[in-house]
Amino acid sequence: MIDAKAWMADLLPQLRQAFGARLQYLGLQGSYRRGEATEASDIDVVLLLDAVALDDLDVYRAIVRGMPEGQKACGFIGSVADMLHWPRHELFAFQKDTDDWLGRLENFLPVITEADIADAAKIGASGLIHLLTHSYLYAEADDRPLVLQEAYKAAFFVMLVRHYLACGVFCRSKKDLLHAVEGTEREIIAAGRDLSRWLAANTEKQAYAMLLQWCEAVLQGDGVCMFA
Repeated sequence: MIDAKAWMADLLPQLRQAFGARLQYLGLQGSYRRGEATEASDIDVVLLLDAVALDDLDVYRAIVRGMPEGQKACGFIGSVADMLHWPRHELFAFQKDTDDWLGRLENFLPVITEADIADAAKIGASGLIHLLTHSYLYAEADDRPLVLQEAYKAAFFVMLVRHYLACGVFCRSKKDLLHAVEGTEREIIAAGRDLSRWLAANTEKQAYAMLLQWCEAVLQGDGVCMFA
């Protein structure tokens, strides 16, 4: 595993040298930001330039691939103009799950309203409902555990938004959220942290049913009340 702080501190001057004043923002998000990274975790970097061309992507790829464990570099690269016009329901969790390393991300985003945040929860839930029903019907049996793992990972982000709508707190990690929720939501977070272990004591059908029922409650609810 990398030392995320040292890795980002090494990356920043290389980006400054490559892009100069065009470099507008740098941030770190994902499991390394949350302190939950494992040996298999991606390194999720957020990079904003004044504009992004394919040549810029070539330069950036060469820089990160030259970093320690650079093959794990992942994340988001975009332009300042793109961010100002990005669908706002996608930006709330994106901002909250990002630590600033250069600039302040909030300065590059449009104003995000509570309605945008509520939309984020419902749109996230609706996408999960489609994923779960489609995979339950059509995925090969060997592929379902991987689909469920991705679905439970995505549910964590929807739940972060739901919890914020309920109490105004955006939890920094899965551990923090696990202690903040109860009932079905706590079980979903616990299952998502080690789904293979959870499935050893429960059935795949139960995993589908629990997450589907929760997603339906999010979609059909008012976007604020917590599901328990």
